[in-house]
Amino acid sequence: MNILFLVTKNDTGGAQKYVADLAAHLPKDTFRTEIVTGGKGGIHFLSNAFRPYFFFLNDIAAVIEIVFYLRKHHPDILHLNSSKAGVVGAIAAKLYNLTRHLSSVTRHPIRVIFTAHGWVFNPENRYGWLRQRCYILFHKFAALFQDAIVNVSEYDRQLALRYRIAPANKLFTIHNGIDIATLDMLPKDMARASLTAKRSTLNAQEFWVGSIGRLVAEKNYETLIDAAAKLNDPSVAFFIIGEGYERKKLETLIKMRGLKNNFFLLGTMPDATCYLKAFDVFVMPSIKEGLPYTLLEAMAAGLSIIATRTGGMPEILEPQNGVIIPPRDSIGLANTIQKLLADASLQQTLGANAKAYAQKELTLERMVRETAAIYMSFRA
Repeated sequence: MNILFLVTKNDTGGAQKYVADLAAHLPKDTFRTEIVTGGKGGIHFLSNAFRPYFFFLNDIAAVIEIVFYLRKHHPDILHLNSSKAGVVGAIAAKLYNLTRHLSSVTRHPIRVIFTAHGWVFNPENRYGWLRQRCYILFHKFAALFQDAIVNVSEYDRQLALRYRIAPANKLFTIHNGIDIATLDMLPKDMARASLTAKRSTLNAQEFWVGSIGRLVAEKNYETLIDAAAKLNDPSVAFFIIGEGYERKKLETLIKMRGLKNNFFLLGTMPDATCYLKAFDVFVMPSIKEGLPYTLLEAMAAGLSIIATRTGGMPEILEPQNGVIIPPRDSIGLANTIQKLLADASLQQTLGANAKAYAQKELTLERMVRETAAIYMSFRA
């Protein structure tokens, strides 16, 4: 079977990792894979831009581009990833299927699978009512032309049912998975020594609270900064590895809260995962998530984890693999950090439980196997 993966952006986010892992690990004797992204070198007009005021001309152009790409490559399955690709790709596949008889070679209709890496109309997103309704309608329309919709969390599947995106028989839940054996993580002392070498003001003996993620509104790092200020403990150092458009805002908050000596924005590190064991506690204060890979990697590292009740995170952390708190609850976050700081035994128990769960339930092999089963169900 020929599988064509289409993903909106060509950066290094969770959707891109998901696609790369599937393409690399699907059985080669059964599947042939190809990846195409939006932007230069791929589908030029495919982007996350939301331009209704231009009558969606860029999206119409992207649909036409994708139709021509499909007519050239003729995949058996088009596997769409991320919201924009999910909508325009589904429309393009429908147009291809309607016109495939015009080809001189008989072709089977393309089957379409969409993976929702966290629904864009999630009510936790800070979109206005009208824009949220637009996204719901777009996905309902696209779902008419999608044969299966994979959700990376049960939360997202329930969200799709709640908003009647598609009938239940089209909706599947497949948690993301990682290949733990290939994770290259430095031991705690070496990871700390490496980071302190990058920042001379760090103290490797302090209690470290860390996170890895883009500096964007969805990650809600301002709550972590507020929690650090409420904790007000100079023996606790805070770190975020990542970059994004909210850096200036977060830097200002850090300065205003008097945290510049113990709250550090470390920027982008291509090998960020290898530093995970430097942290005593890993925090994900997000207001919108699907099932983030950084959370799975933190579990595999055996860290004690605090995360918000967002997306699929509670599904893999509750009740004994981590601590779940409400979104935007800086007081609750500060209190939980304080509790873990005072209880080394609880840290160790949570970390050991998380690692065991990741090794058993969150494997790449399982994710590939369950996804391949959906592909095979559509075999002609």
